[in-house]
Amino acid sequence: MKQILDRLQPGLGSEVNLDLMAGETTARGQCQRGLGILRDMDDVESKLGPQAPALSADQLHPWVWGGAAALWDAGARQDAVLAAARTVNARIQQKLERHDIGETDLCMQSFDTKDAVAGKPRLRFPGDRLLPTWKAKQEGAKYVAAGAFLAIRNIAAHQEQVAWSEQEALEYLATLSVVARWVEECEVEQPE
Repeated sequence: MKQILDRLQPGLGSEVNLDLMAGETTARGQCQRGLGILRDMDDVESKLGPQAPALSADQLHPWVWGGAAALWDAGARQDAVLAAARTVNARIQQKLERHDIGETDLCMQSFDTKDAVAGKPRLRFPGDRLLPTWKAKQEGAKYVAAGAFLAIRNIAAHQEQVAWSEQEALEYLATLSVVARWVEECEVEQPE
């Protein structure tokens, strides 16, 4: 009891002395103070502590959460991430009508800033292609998307049992969600 009270408020537990005649009354009072502290913790935290935003999995891109939800609910985080990655890959292949190469190469080719060539259409963000920011986004998407498949999908698919925490797996799903949003935002550019 003393340890719990001291954890709630340093020194609160050391004020309890059960050897004294009024020890039981003092202990009861300190416990009531401890319960009051516990009751008010959420209010204190919400008013004084930083308010971190929460990432809601069901608000991730539908391609990602739709592919992952059932497996996630079953506690299979690794399989949920893998299913989401496979869904995103299938959507990229479908959008570009390309089923001839793996997802990493597909991302590197499809987001490339070079002109589309026969059999190799490109994904293009809207906007002025002469602006450095457009090129930065296009190039960045190429490497983020390819990296997501290399570092997330491949680990989920080829490592026997990954001990991802819930937070880590959720972050991987969020990364795949970003890739999915970019793919959906882009237009397909065919060769001229």
